[in-house]
Amino acid sequence: MPGWRLIAFPLIIPWREEFWTLPVYFPQLEVGVAPNWPAAMPYETRPLPQEAQRPLKELAHYRPGELTQQKAFEDFLAAQEEGVGDILRELKGLPPEEKPAAPRVEAQALTLAWQLEKLQADEEAQMTLVDRGHAWLAEILAPEPWEPQPQFGTVPGLKEMVDPGLARLRFALWQREMVGESTRSWAPLLLSRTSRAIFGVLQGWPDWTQVARETFILPGVRTEEDWRRQAEPPWRDDFAGELEELLAAAAEGEETLAEQAGIFREFIEEEVTPAWTGPQVSWELEVWAQSPGQEEFGPVLCWGGVNADILPGA
Repeated sequence: MPGWRLIAFPLIIPWREEFWTLPVYFPQLEVGVAPNWPAAMPYETRPLPQEAQRPLKELAHYRPGELTQQKAFEDFLAAQEEGVGDILRELKGLPPEEKPAAPRVEAQALTLAWQLEKLQADEEAQMTLVDRGHAWLAEILAPEPWEPQPQFGTVPGLKEMVDPGLARLRFALWQREMVGESTRSWAPLLLSRTSRAIFGVLQGWPDWTQVARETFILPGVRTEEDWRRQAEPPWRDDFAGELEELLAAAAEGEETLAEQAGIFREFIEEEVTPAWTGPQVSWELEVWAQSPGQEEFGPVLCWGGVNADILPGA
């Protein structure tokens, strides 16, 4: 997509079978660190940096604000040393010494951010297995169709919450590593079980409950073999163009998104679905309109319903 960059969120994404469908629709998707992804996936990923592989306990003694205080103290010492050094060199008739800044505190903070990101990714991988186990148990323990099914009332339960501070940290690290200083329009494609809630935190309360969005049903696959049958669909270029129009409309707001969503939905029904061959598997694609006052990111894409039960933190 020449006009828009599609960037997978978050930075480290454990593998899910649903992802076999991604290269069919998003061949130019930018992916960060992708542990345990199949080698056949046509995405160029990056290795896990050394910072993320260090033991988390290295920075466990820090308290909130200490990195800032330490940086201020180091800046003060550096300024004092620089001033004394310049005076001595001037007395000796030497030119001022050029010393590159050593961002030790910044490097420590970046290391901690990477370590926390890896910790979240490891937890994500474990919870994916838990989700799969829940689905398997529900299927195994479900009553046979000819048996009377018991009727249970709604049982309120606790849902997972996303910590606002950690959500902002993960977004900041992702934006630093994946978006960078690019001036091209970009849109995140949310792929983790907590990513919807993370972007809900970024929207803020109560705005995350009022985000305008459209949902589209796309045919998909679950295996490498089925993906290879759909690897070069004849409608791919047209899909990319229609998606660009949809993202541009979502960047303008709710009304334009709703109008363009009808055109996009019609394209899927008339061009994509009839030409699809293979198993009948469907995935959801959500597109969020850009909310007023959210300059840090524009429209958002969310893949599937893998994180529907995760709530943003208060």
